Amino acid sequence: MCAPRPRQGPGKPTVELLTNPRAGSEGVALATNVVQPAIVRASRLIGRQLSAIAASSRARRAATVSLLADPLTLSTVPYRPLPPHSALGLSAFYISLLAMICGFFTAMIVQASVDAGLGYATTEIGTHWRQRPPRAISRFQTLLTKWVMSFVLGGLLTAVMLAVAVGILGMDAPSLGYLWLFTWAAAAVVAVGTLTLLAVLGTPGQLLALILFVYAGLASAGGTVPLEALPGFFRFLSNFEPLRQILSGVRAILYFDARADAGLMRGIVATGIGLVFWLALGTAIVTWYDRRKLYRLHPTLLAYVNEATSAYRAQRAGKSPPSGTEDESRTAAADGT
Repeated sequence: MCAPRPRQGPGKPTVELLTNPRAGSEGVALATNVVQPAIVRASRLIGRQLSAIAASSRARRAATVSLLADPLTLSTVPYRPLPPHSALGLSAFYISLLAMICGFFTAMIVQASVDAGLGYATTEIGTHWRQRPPRAISRFQTLLTKWVMSFVLGGLLTAVMLAVAVGILGMDAPSLGYLWLFTWAAAAVVAVGTLTLLAVLGTPGQLLALILFVYAGLASAGGTVPLEALPGFFRFLSNFEPLRQILSGVRAILYFDARADAGLMRGIVATGIGLVFWLALGTAIVTWYDRRKLYRLHPTLLAYVNEATSAYRAQRAGKSPPSGTEDESRTAAADGT
């Protein structure tokens, strides 16, 4: 935005270029590089016209000629300067990215912990290896347990993240409570989405979640480079990529007094839509798996494993294993169960 400054005395008129660094420092730099040459060129064109008008004047001093050649002075002024400790306007992007990573890490921790507790994955700490006997539980009950745990753990991880950013590094956060609640909700949605992909696709779901939430999100968020400077595909992708929506809400909280019309409402609505979408998708597909009896571990195999495990434990305790289970005991011992 350009605005003339009121003159307080003789001299060159000044054109103020008002910038908004709270909308992104890189965007301000790009816009300034476009507008500044245009103002300089306009000043020279005006100078030529003024010089032609003054050509018939008899009194033309050197100072007058110099003034008429370039009559305008350009001054770049921030409309609302950034608050201190805001990383040149990038703190909102960093917090948004960390909130999304908190959600992804939450999903990975919950996935490994719940599967290990239910006996569908191993636990290895240092040289200690352990696998619990698998439990008979439906896919939907397992996913529901993971969802509930991800909500709790997501709040803890985002709280630790903000404690480090604000308490230790001194980042400016005028509405810390709102910021924590919003990043918690955003991390929970990312965690729910990741867990849904893992439940639907298995191991490939982790790669798909990484591409969807992290790689594609970084390219289309508009956190460092404004959306107007991105290729058309990434501008289209930004309409539903989670990181872009998280950034809108975090930027509104940090830089625009948590105003709804500054992007916070967009972030809240998008977060709610994302949560409903992933919950509905996970519920529909996983319950369909259960109805089709697509077990994670077939009941016959589950009973065999539990019987072999019981026999192996009885043998380790010095008791005689039940008849007909010696082969199972050897198999369980060989497998380390």
